[in-house]
Amino acid sequence: MTPADRPPSRLLETATAGVLLAVVIALGWMIVIAYLPAMMRLPSLEMEIVIILALLLAALLFVSIVALLHTRS
Repeated sequence: MTPADRPPSRLLETATAGVLLAVVIALGWMIVIAYLPAMMRLPSLEMEIVIILALLLAALLFVSIVALLHTRS
């Protein structure tokens, strides 16, 4: 199957997988930071919170859209 033959939702599924992987990495990072607070911190706590919330929101939206497209087809 060539890239032109793929349905447009395939690209969305790939993007969703990437976002979900980023969420898993962020959760692992939060666990490491809990045990080693002086290591790998961002400049501000607010920035860390915003990044995590943005990742979780993006994951929720992407998964919802992919699920909706699968039920429509």
